[in-house]
Amino acid sequence: ERGADNRQIQVDIVTNLGFVRPIHAEMIEKLACTAVIPLMWETWEFRPEDLDLELCHSKGIPVLGTNEHHPDLNTFNYLGHVAAKLMYEAELEVFKTTAVIVGSGEFATKANITLNNMGATSTVLAATELNTEKGKSLIRHADALVVLEHHDRRMLIGESGMISPSQLVDLNPSLVVLHMRGGVAQQDVEASGLSFWPKSIAPSGYMSVSTTYVGPKPLIELHAAGLKVGQAMADAVGCGLRGLEAEKKALLNCNFAQGFHGRH
Repeated sequence: ERGADNRQIQVDIVTNLGFVRPIHAEMIEKLACTAVIPLMWETWEFRPEDLDLELCHSKGIPVLGTNEHHPDLNTFNYLGHVAAKLMYEAELEVFKTTAVIVGSGEFATKANITLNNMGATSTVLAATELNTEKGKSLIRHADALVVLEHHDRRMLIGESGMISPSQLVDLNPSLVVLHMRGGVAQQDVEASGLSFWPKSIAPSGYMSVSTTYVGPKPLIELHAAGLKVGQAMADAVGCGLRGLEAEKKALLNCNFAQGFHGRH
């Protein structure tokens, strides 16, 4: 019903899934007063281009994230298996493979633990270290460069990036770039002749492959938990609460619910 006319959208729960977003003023202004928005990821992953959060707050629409660290989910533990699947598809054996993970935070840490447990020799390298002597030394001896940067949205690999694909070729012509998330200029990588996988690289801020790459279970689990968050907020709204108060009640009643830092 997006943009069709001025009719109110008769829905109670609006998710931020790819085929729904962006959730901007045009949609938000049409939402019923009972609407709630559960985010199908953790709140620190929030992207302003996907949702007008300030407008939601001003209209009293509750918005919460989903705690992917809940023991029934542990979504981040799938990341290393996604990296391993990319390696297999790129004809790298994982076992005895030397990998450098370019990234920061828990995404990189979790993937690093899994790959090492699978018999790879894996190291995490901060994006800012790519063009340092430390970074160059690791790259020279690596079979795979796994790009998994979730926080820094700057260009990491590209002619205008922290390191150029031509530099990577000079350092290690047999290197394979495996892209999960982070700024990589695909056109520059292709021009350099550097091997990379998958063959369609997502723009910075988005994942080329998500946890669903290894199977449907992580997606089903996450979406089920996110809908439980939506249910908890809808129940709070049904009790006459709005906005922040509805969010607080949902946080108390649903272990899957996650608030925004500085708001809850």
